[in-house]
Parts: sequence; C-alpha cells; structure tokens
Amino acid sequence: MRSSIALVLAVGTAALADFTFDELWALQNTLWDNFLYPANLQQINATDTSVFAENVQGRVDITRTFDGRELNNEYIFGLFSDPSHLSLVGIPISYNITQFAANQNITSATTVFTFNATSFNILVPITIDTWILYNADGKILQYDATFRWFGWLLDTLLEAAGTGIFNTTDPAETQRALGNLLATTICQTHGQHCVDDNQQYNSNEDCVRFLTEDIRFGSAYELGRNTLLCREVHEHMVQYRPTEHCPHIGPDGGGYCVDDKDYAEVVTERYFREPFVPYGYGDTNLWVAA
Repeated sequence: MRSSIALVLAVGTAALADFTFDELWALQNTLWDNFLYPANLQQINATDTSVFAENVQGRVDITRTFDGRELNNEYIFGLFSDPSHLSLVGIPISYNITQFAANQNITSATTVFTFNATSFNILVPITIDTWILYNADGKILQYDATFRWFGWLLDTLLEAAGTGIFNTTDPAETQRALGNLLATTICQTHGQHCVDDNQQYNSNEDCVRFLTEDIRFGSAYELGRNTLLCREVHEHMVQYRPTEHCPHIGPDGGGYCVDDKDYAEVVTERYFREPFVPYGYGDTNLWVAA
C-alpha cells in the first residue's frame, strides 16, 4: 500500500510541471549545452546546479539504468570529459537537434553530436535519441536515451583504431590489439584508485589476463554486460568514487557489468516511475513500475 501511495504522490508532483513549447526547447538545449566539453566538467559533481533532479532515473539502451543525481552526473558528464585519456568516443564538441517534439513536461529529440575521438584522431558524428521528463523546477526527473546506429559507429571506431594506431585493416587483429590496450588502461586505473578494500584483482597481471582472456570483448549492445567494453565505460568513473565504481571493473562486474538479464527481460523491464506520455494517457504503460 505504501508503494502505491508513493507512486500516486510522485505522479501528482510531476503533473504540476506544465511548460510551454519554448520553455521545453530551452530545457533541451540547456542539457546539451552542459553536455559539451568543457562545460560538462562543471556538471560532474554538481548538486543544485545539476540539470538532474536528485531522484532522477535514467536508461541508456547500450548500457543500463542509472538511479540518482550523483550517479547520472558521473556517467552522463564524466564519461566524456577527458580528451587525454583513452576513450572509445572521446568528447562531445558540438550538437544539432534535428528532430524535436514537446508537450507538457516531456521532450523527445534526435540530436546529432560531433565527437572528437581523440584516441583515434577522428571527428565522428553520433546520433542520440532522447525522451526526457522534467519536474516543476525544470530538472530532469527521467530520461531514456538511445544511440542510433551504434553498431555501425563501433565498427567505424574500430576501423579508425586499426588504421590509425595498429597499422592493420584486419578487424579481428584490431579488436585484439584494442582489447589489450583497453585492458592495460583499465588495470592501470585499478592499480591507482582501487586499493585496500576496493581492490578487485590480486595483481596487474591477473587484471589484464581476466580482461583479455576470461570475458568477451563485447558487442555493440553489451556495454552493460559482462564484457571488456562495459568495464571500459565504468573505468572512466572510478576516479570519482572508487568505492562505488571499482567493483564495476572487477571480475564480478559489481552489478553493472553482468549477464543478469536476457533480451526479453531488458525490453519489458518495468523501470520508470512515470510514463513518457503527457496528460495521463500512459496509465497502462508497460515500462512503468507496478
């Protein structure tokens, strides 16, 4: 009964948010202005100035779900904030909203970003589709993000790494070489930040061996599963909160880099508190927690 009452109160609170189209357009642009480097550096540890509500819920199709402001600040902004560090996609430097619709407190947008993939010395366009729900203060209460054509993007980045770093056009050889480089970087981060109770591996050698031999590199949809690519994502956050993030790059995945759900379970997960449908039309929504 208590959870049902809480849900009703949450829905009622969100219903107070009713913005004009111009206001919703401005909110969408504010998010992306803060997403670009170097503005995103100011959001990593933000509280009152964060674009996120304290109890934000977020889902990214190629990774996982993320609860709370602190975690979302680190993943959405911290992941793309260091041009000198090895990274798959690098840093976002510009954006263009190509599709946009909005009503009440919900925006739906398609945005094409230009990322500077500094590790591979290329500029690459990346398209992200988002649904966002705002609270009455204009803070993001929920978001659902999808990387469009991510499989093709990953192939493009691997090709750039092969020709630009490893001097090969063989996809298998490129994946092996990049896998070794990613593992080395992750294990260096582990050695620097994951000490004492946060230590996940007995030695650097054990770390590299596990990442290159005991788990798979990962497919384009597996950045939230038991893969090297998943641990590459989480490695960027270890510096911010080692106690929270060291387990994610460890052998058991810390609840994030794990094979805990099959395809159908991911697609039908009841995660969100509210539907991304305005004016009460989503009362039987499959993705809303019962």
